Amino acid sequence: MTKTEAVQKLLAWAESQVGYHEGAGNYNKYAEDVRLQKLYGWNAQKEPWCDIFTDEGFIVCFGLDAAAAMTYQPIGKGSAACRTSAKYFADNFAFVQQPEAGDVIFFYDKERVINHQGFVQKVQGGVVYTIEGNSSDGVQRCAYAVGSSAIAGYGIPKWSVVTDQNADDQNPADEVVVEPQKGIEGLPELQRGMKGEVVRAAQYLLNGRGASVGYYGADGDFGPGTEAAVLAFQRRNGLEADGIIGPLTWAKLLGVS
Repeated sequence: MTKTEAVQKLLAWAESQVGYHEGAGNYNKYAEDVRLQKLYGWNAQKEPWCDIFTDEGFIVCFGLDAAAAMTYQPIGKGSAACRTSAKYFADNFAFVQQPEAGDVIFFYDKERVINHQGFVQKVQGGVVYTIEGNSSDGVQRCAYAVGSSAIAGYGIPKWSVVTDQNADDQNPADEVVVEPQKGIEGLPELQRGMKGEVVRAAQYLLNGRGASVGYYGADGDFGPGTEAAVLAFQRRNGLEADGIIGPLTWAKLLGVS
């Protein structure tokens, strides 16, 4: 199976569910699947079910074991909470700001807490089209501007679990180009508040060295999540923990010291 075929299979299932409406007290048919209950380790029936809907899609299309691996969830300790599900993607460097069909889209509530999710159906003309469960108490199609402030980001399923394509096996940090021929002195000092492609490169490197930059992923914005990752990386490597990426921190990130 190719990635395209896997994405089409998942979205065809989601499309087939459009129009379904919940019963009383959040009752939904998806939570009745014993495989889903096994994923969570408990019966999430009558809970808010947008996360349940997306997890069920992966299970129906690819089976329990593959679904858990594709969404980075431990069987028996998975989560029906959107915020936790987003963290599973983020902790595995699979939470991004640019959508593709088949991604899991995550949304903020008014307090900027992740509390809703769905599937990306397509991206066209600056608009991301989605299929979401528990949207107005049912499964429905929605659409948003790609840059909408309501969108927290996108989780990239680990498609290689069910496909013959291994593109996601490559460490993103290996693809970062920071012009090493200029030497460490050719790299700018980075700190909180800065933005740009060099910041994005540093974020990829931090992620690749086990210092997660948070929900936003490598977005090119040196915010509090990136600063926390820099501090953690510096402490772990015996550097002065100032949250600033200077020559010594660059050297450790690039593995040249």
